[in-house]
Amino acid sequence: MRTILELKKRLKNETLFSRKYPDYKDDDDKIHLLYVSPCLDSTGYYRAITPALELNKTSSHCAIITAIETFNFNKRFEDYENLIDEKLLYWADYVIFPVIFSDIDFFIKAIRVLRPDVQLVMDVDQNFTAIPQSHALSRKISTRDKEQLLSNMISMDVVTAATKPLASFYKKILLDNFPNHSTHVAQLPSLVSRLGYEEIPPLKRNESETIRIGIIGSKSQLEDLLILKELVAKTKEVLKEGVQFVCYGWDGKDSNGELVLKGLAIEYHKPVAFENHFKKLNDLALDMVLLLSEKNRFSQCAPYTELLEGAVFGIPVIASKFHSAEQVLKEGETGLLAESAEDWVNAIQRLVSNKKLRDQMGKNALKSIWMEQHFTSRQLQRFQDLFI
Repeated sequence: MRTILELKKRLKNETLFSRKYPDYKDDDDKIHLLYVSPCLDSTGYYRAITPALELNKTSSHCAIITAIETFNFNKRFEDYENLIDEKLLYWADYVIFPVIFSDIDFFIKAIRVLRPDVQLVMDVDQNFTAIPQSHALSRKISTRDKEQLLSNMISMDVVTAATKPLASFYKKILLDNFPNHSTHVAQLPSLVSRLGYEEIPPLKRNESETIRIGIIGSKSQLEDLLILKELVAKTKEVLKEGVQFVCYGWDGKDSNGELVLKGLAIEYHKPVAFENHFKKLNDLALDMVLLLSEKNRFSQCAPYTELLEGAVFGIPVIASKFHSAEQVLKEGETGLLAESAEDWVNAIQRLVSNKKLRDQMGKNALKSIWMEQHFTSRQLQRFQDLFI
């Protein structure tokens, strides 16, 4: 993360253009990508910051990030400064925006007057059209916002989506609502990068006899996390002692401050700033991770970055069949899938009781991720083929 934090600092503090954007070269015979103001959160990291830095290692593409913002849940893209130097607009072949819910018609027209040939791109990693009422985003994003997002999408040349189901969803909904639109919708995967793991100490292993079972989530996913109530109770009933449930990203309370899982022995860890997230995950020394999900279109289209992060640390995953992790998890090899409460308990029991299987699945997951879900030349080619 050192490289990314140094970049964030430089973009914030440097005022001289040549020092702020040292990759700016007008005649380098490369394809130029301009990423506009990503936040340093999971979305910004996976969808803009690491793709930009990894593409800069190629001989064909050059990417510049205008600024890296500090994430604030209560802020939207339009609430940040978002200044784009005119020199960068003339330099760019592609301008890549995050999701924008405000009306940007005037802004887009102004760009097209300056640069009629520039390609405008919007990247999306969540199904904002199908947010469950139980999710915190449903209180932040109105019906009007969702409609405006679709209008903004069709003003783009390209929309990139994090998963295949998400790309398919937006292809269909844009065609249904705007039959004559010409926006190209494509999937670009979220990938792991060594840039996020600079200075992370060696993989930390659980040295105790108690198996540490991680649940990664946040209060915004309360409906998913409520599955825990039955799951933890049944698992404790079957396994008795020897397991510790560890909830990371949630303090166990609902929006009213009430403890949801009363009477259940769960170790809680509040979320940390994203720049400390990978270190925190390593420090938890988890033996396995549970990825819970209700059956809905929002969950099935969501990014599967929790699976990637667990695999980087050699942690096997048990995922809901309705979780987007199902798209890349190799059943029985890098993790297990579950649907009913009985499935979950059986899968947990299987990994708890068989250390050899647990360790082998973790090793398989680690190898698989770095071979297939990393910025390899094959994966980078997908970006190079889209941005031509």
